[in-house]
Amino acid sequence: MQNKKLVLSSILVLVLIFLGLGYFYKNNEVKKEELQTKSNSNSLIRDHSIKFGDNKKNISVVEFLDPECESCALFHPIMRKLYKEYHEEIQLVVRYVPNHKNSRFAIKILEASRIQNKYEEVLSVIFEKQPLWAQHNNEKPELLWEFLAVIPDLDINKLKEDSKNPEIEKIMDIDTQDANQLNVRGTPTIFVNEKRLSVLSQKDLFDMVESEIYK
Repeated sequence: MQNKKLVLSSILVLVLIFLGLGYFYKNNEVKKEELQTKSNSNSLIRDHSIKFGDNKKNISVVEFLDPECESCALFHPIMRKLYKEYHEEIQLVVRYVPNHKNSRFAIKILEASRIQNKYEEVLSVIFEKQPLWAQHNNEKPELLWEFLAVIPDLDINKLKEDSKNPEIEKIMDIDTQDANQLNVRGTPTIFVNEKRLSVLSQKDLFDMVESEIYK
């Protein structure tokens, strides 16, 4: 019986050590990632990046997205809700990671829409209609012109012409380089004041932003 108790005690000690080491490793990795992000903070926001919000609390929410990414489309309503509730306190910044076949085509349209101050409307339509124009193995990106035509006061002909601007290619290349430097692989990837959102959920995002607002 005494030997059995000794064995159980030893197992318990080993389990506690294992859990402690696991927590230490995870905590250490998070801190290391935060330090790396801070050292690369210039890579988070660029002068060319589109920005929204009054930013009265000096809080940046940077989203690396891909307009052809299904997860980005699903998460977009959450980002819109965040902006609607906290647009006075935060600055929302959009960066690009063109990982899919027609991502660059869609990003060129997005960037061109900035000239007509229609970025938010165009992004919403791109995500809303994504299942139609970006269907796997049956992509039809040219359908975007038809879908975007319903946006009031959007000049489609001007949008097509402006999307040919070679500067947009440079923007995508810079964003891709910055994403690589920040170890951004998938989309959407979100940073709140240089801290990476580890769990992609509405609760975790709002908790993270609110902790910065009310700290």
